[in-house]
Amino acid sequence: MYRDVGISDEERAANKLGTVFSNFNLDLESLGYYLSRVLPKVVFDRVMITFDAADFYKAGGDIDEFNRQERI
Repeated sequence: MYRDVGISDEERAANKLGTVFSNFNLDLESLGYYLSRVLPKVVFDRVMITFDAADFYKAGGDIDEFNRQERI
């Protein structure tokens, strides 16, 4: 299997999500509805954790701060 050097699976997945969310014809509220109804709970929870982490890092958080919060 061919892998791009320096691009992790997580970065590749983030780029795929970016492509999906770049479609401005999507109704995001409807997408949220279907995510909550169609996905198994564990997968939905992982989606929510991912978006919470994205919000944390976009607001200026760093990995060391995140790890300190988890231990409290």
